[in-house]
Amino acid sequence: MMRISNRYFILLLAASFSLLTSCEKENGPGPDNGNTPAISDQTKYINHWIFDGMHEVYLWEEYIPAGLDPETAPDPKKFFYSFLYDLDRFSWIHDDYDALMAQYYGVQESIGYSLTFGRMGGTDTLFAIVEYVYRDSPADSAGLKRGDIILEMNDRSLTVFNYMDLYQIKSYTITMGEATPGGLSLTDHKISLQSRVIAEDPAVFWEVLEAEGHKIGYLAYVSFTSGQSDEYLHTLNTVFQDFASAGITDMILDLRYNPGGDLESAGWLASGVCPATNVENRDIMIRFQWNAGYTAYFTQTQGSDSENLQFRFPPNPFNLDLDRIFVFTTDRTASASEFTITGLYPYMDVICIGDTTYGKYTGAWIIPDLADPPKHSWAMVPTVMKYANADGFSEFNFGLAPDYEADPYYFPLRPFGDSQDPFTARALSIITGLPVSGYLKSEARPREIEWFDPPVNEFKRNLYLEPEFRYK
Repeated sequence: MMRISNRYFILLLAASFSLLTSCEKENGPGPDNGNTPAISDQTKYINHWIFDGMHEVYLWEEYIPAGLDPETAPDPKKFFYSFLYDLDRFSWIHDDYDALMAQYYGVQESIGYSLTFGRMGGTDTLFAIVEYVYRDSPADSAGLKRGDIILEMNDRSLTVFNYMDLYQIKSYTITMGEATPGGLSLTDHKISLQSRVIAEDPAVFWEVLEAEGHKIGYLAYVSFTSGQSDEYLHTLNTVFQDFASAGITDMILDLRYNPGGDLESAGWLASGVCPATNVENRDIMIRFQWNAGYTAYFTQTQGSDSENLQFRFPPNPFNLDLDRIFVFTTDRTASASEFTITGLYPYMDVICIGDTTYGKYTGAWIIPDLADPPKHSWAMVPTVMKYANADGFSEFNFGLAPDYEADPYYFPLRPFGDSQDPFTARALSIITGLPVSGYLKSEARPREIEWFDPPVNEFKRNLYLEPEFRYK
């Protein structure tokens, strides 16, 4: 049997999207019609690794189909997907473990911005809008900022056929555009960009807003990533200290673009904003449910109070002792973001503004080959548990509905914290008691725009610590 020591506990709370397209469940190996090609020993080894691992740790182990044969499956990827439960949207596998982990830890080669795409009038021509920029990235150095509009790449219009090149090509020149009453117009402003390895610190913006005597801490947090040496948690500490020094009365947590990440950073952020008594009492934030074998194992070997069965608010000297928090959400708000929101529900007033979240209440482990040395480079990421908050709330398959709606596709895009951002305007209205119209003085008119959500990188949304797996 494989067993994981608590010291090497890995938990992933990430929406399972592929790098360029959503990861769809594939069909398993087809029937043998007498023409089955010879299966290499290497493929058989990988298949057995998948077979053993899935039967050991998979949350829905009891639903694994009978008759799956690692000796006859020619494609390990298809073999892995043939194990999945019909309702499992989240388990996946990758053939390059090192690349997966490098991207997950938030240190990778990138231009350093997030884009969303739209088109007007039903043509093939698109435009890109910068959603956010990582600090000290090529995009940041070039002066790009949230709300900037891109119309061309290498003097060619963006289209449905080439827009993904903005993610795949390492060096290019963009031409900026601007919003006009009639639509968009091309400018003569060109920017050359060259990708490089950057640190993708998820705290992309924080500031203290002031309105009607209130001081409001605003944090835009785009993934739950701790970093290789917890360096991104140190950034959160800086945010908490800045907010405490300013004497904030309220806080906005912008998770609009946050698809998830690791347990450690989600717990650290939650323990920084919740009431101080929850941290002092080490109250339960989340409970975990595993397959029958692992539930019994953790209970018998570690007791019912095991950290593998329940997650308590960690001690946090930077706690802000808030009793209310405003959270911005969209359908891209997922997994560790939802973990944080639901974990706070029983203890403070969590006011969600925006759109319904994605709906993911499960976690996964990254499992590489544990042979020494490894005999292959694959890593599987099976769903191994589901979670519920301290009140037992779970299985929100259709997401978390907002308390107040706001349009995530408003145009043009305003800077983080700008009162004319409809999300921020709604929060300020609730805080100050003034009408929303008092902040949206020149509210953007809706345009006939078809929006394309950007790709979400599943690789960097995972945390791996070397586990003590053992097959018996």
